[in-house]
Amino acid sequence: MKSSNSYTKIKSKFKYIFFLAMYYLLYPICKLIYGRKNNWLICEREDEAQDNGYIFFRYLIDHHPEINAIYLINKKCLQFKNVSTIGKTVQYGSIKHIFMLIGCPVKISTQLFGYAPWVQFKTYYRRNRTRDCHVFLQHGITKNMHEGLFSESCSSLKLFVCGAKPEYDYVFNDFNYHNDVPQYTGFPRYDLLNNFKLSNQIIIMPTWRANLENLDDEQFQKTAFFNNWMKLINDNYLNKYCSGNGIVIKFYMHHSFKKYLHLFKGGNAVQIVKFGDESVQNLLKESKMLITDFSSVYFDFAYMNKPIIFFQFDESAFYSGHYSKGYFDYRRDGFGKVCITEGETIKEFSTIAAKNFSVDSLYLDRAKKYFIYRDSNNCERVYDAIMRAK
Repeated sequence: MKSSNSYTKIKSKFKYIFFLAMYYLLYPICKLIYGRKNNWLICEREDEAQDNGYIFFRYLIDHHPEINAIYLINKKCLQFKNVSTIGKTVQYGSIKHIFMLIGCPVKISTQLFGYAPWVQFKTYYRRNRTRDCHVFLQHGITKNMHEGLFSESCSSLKLFVCGAKPEYDYVFNDFNYHNDVPQYTGFPRYDLLNNFKLSNQIIIMPTWRANLENLDDEQFQKTAFFNNWMKLINDNYLNKYCSGNGIVIKFYMHHSFKKYLHLFKGGNAVQIVKFGDESVQNLLKESKMLITDFSSVYFDFAYMNKPIIFFQFDESAFYSGHYSKGYFDYRRDGFGKVCITEGETIKEFSTIAAKNFSVDSLYLDRAKKYFIYRDSNNCERVYDAIMRAK
């Protein structure tokens, strides 16, 4: 076993040394071709164009044509059409992508170093400061103690975009960055949350669990995660009430758990939404209520002043096997009631439905204090922050 581990480490180190040699060999050529200051690479996940990256890309196309914005995406994915009709795209993982990644001076992603297609690139950017402007646009508000986001693990970051004031305070005070790296600008997608039209639907959106993502189907079906969400989406009262009132329940799985989506079957009011069929932002804007566990999408919902229920049946296991708890306490700071059992969740649903899906003043006040910016200038603030960071 020891010899096998030693061989793996030597092989990994050799790959990294080879990567460094190729990187520095290609560097002057790539900078010569793609090193112009207005070349900005933008991406989310390889197969995604619906979040802060896409919204910011669209903003640049509309408001800053002097910026040569280029979106990295797999051209075979369902959301490729979102960006291909409005601006320039490059195939994720292609040779051109690699050359642009080395050469372009501004790199922006909702995932940490998400524009880096190889682990060696991510390792390099984590370990070494570069002249380029690396921007972490984020896809969700940071609320937990995530050591992988500390400055010691992200040496190249020039800008860490924050979506809310308490989040900014947390990153600024606890993540050890230079003062100008974390910036409270608001998220680009929040520019589109001030105007929305409700549909007669509610959305159920659980987040993922790091300690469950490598299970096979049979193992996954034995977990508390699977069984608790299955009980909820098959609850007789919930389905009967929604069917009787023409309400559609949309169940949307986290991207990291989409491989398990086929295992979920809901009641007659439930629609299982496949990844890519509907945009997350449209689901959030159109839904009149959100039921989640720990997913940061609830911040978007709170921003829109809509009711939320937290179904946290595995609270202690979540923090021991996923993220360590940060500054945000759901009972003290949350924007809805925390429920542990299916029964409590259904009871709270009934209470909110009886009040015509209105939000208690307590939760409205918390949301008001959490989001200082309530305008449509988030993209503009992000742009200005990048220009300063360059």
